[in-house]
Amino acid sequence: MRRRRLAAALLWLGLLPAAARAADPPAGPPWPARPVSLVVAYPPGAITDTVGRRVAEQLGTALGASIIVENRGGAGGNVAGAYVARAAPDGHTLLFTSYGNLIIAAAAKLSVGFDPFKDLAPVGMVGPMTVVLLVRPDLPVRTLQDFTRHVAAHPGALNFASVGFGSSYHLLIEQMMAYGRLSMNHVPYRGGAAAMTDFLGGRVQATLATWLFARPYMTDGSARPIAVANAARAPVAPDLPTVAEAVPGAAIAEGLGLFAPAGTPAPVIGRLNAALRGILTAPAMHGWLEENGVTPQPGPPEAFTAEMRPAAESLARLLRETQIRLE
Repeated sequence: MRRRRLAAALLWLGLLPAAARAADPPAGPPWPARPVSLVVAYPPGAITDTVGRRVAEQLGTALGASIIVENRGGAGGNVAGAYVARAAPDGHTLLFTSYGNLIIAAAAKLSVGFDPFKDLAPVGMVGPMTVVLLVRPDLPVRTLQDFTRHVAAHPGALNFASVGFGSSYHLLIEQMMAYGRLSMNHVPYRGGAAAMTDFLGGRVQATLATWLFARPYMTDGSARPIAVANAARAPVAPDLPTVAEAVPGAAIAEGLGLFAPAGTPAPVIGRLNAALRGILTAPAMHGWLEENGVTPQPGPPEAFTAEMRPAAESLARLLRETQIRLE
C-alpha cells in the first residue's frame, strides 16, 4: 500500500511541470528572426549617423544579429520618426535619432505624421551632445557678444542655417530672434552636411553643428566657434560661453537615443536596453563618446521617458507664452 501511494505521489509530482507549462501562454516568436533595420534620422556624415553606426555594430555583436543601418534624413529627423512609427512593432525596425527633435515635435504639435509619445517606445538614451554655434571666419565677429551686436546693427542681413524646420537648431534660432530681439534669416537644410556645405561656400554666415561634426572645420580655421547651444557649458569646450549668456533663455536640449515602434514587446525592449547599456558603459565606447562631445547617460527606458515628457511640457508652455512658431 505504501509503495502504491509513493508511486502515485511521484507520478503527481512528475505531472506538475507539464501542467504548469500547459497553463502558460504560448511563447512568442524568436527575436531577432531576421536582420534588424536601424533607421538613422539624418544623412551620412552627421553625428547621429556616426554614433548610430557604432551602436549598430556593437548591438549586432551583443545580440548575435545582423543590424542594417538605413539613413532617412529630412524634416529635422521627423521623416525617419514617422517611418519607424508606422513599422511593425516586432523589434526588427528601430529608430536612432535626436530626442530633442522629438520633444519639439510633441511640444509644438508639429504636423510630422506621428505622435512621439504615443507612436514610439523609448529603448534607451545614449546621452546629451554638445552643439556649437559657428560663424564664418570672414564675418567680423570673434565672440558671442560681437555676434549679437553685429546682427543688431545689420537686421535681416545674416543667413543662419539649420538642419530643417522644427529641428532643435531651428528652435534656437527662433529663441535668439525672440529673446534677443534680433532679425536673421533662417535657412533650413536637409541635414547637417548640406548646411555645412553652404556655410563653407559662403551662402550662409552662421550655422549650428555637433562637436564631432564641427571639429575638423574648427581645426582648419574654416569655421569659428563662438558659443555652445546647450543650457550649460560643455566639458569638451569649457571656455566657450553658452548662447544663453548673451541671450537669456536661448538653449536647446539635444542628445541621442534609441526608439522602437509603440507596441514592441517588453522582452524585446528589455534585451535592446540591456545591450545598449552594456555598450555605453564599456570604457572604449564611453571614452570615445566623451571625446566627441556626447556624455553617455545609460539607463532604463522609464528614465528616458521621465526626462522627455517634462521637457516637452515645459517647452509647450514656453512656445505658447512666446508665440514662437516652428512650421
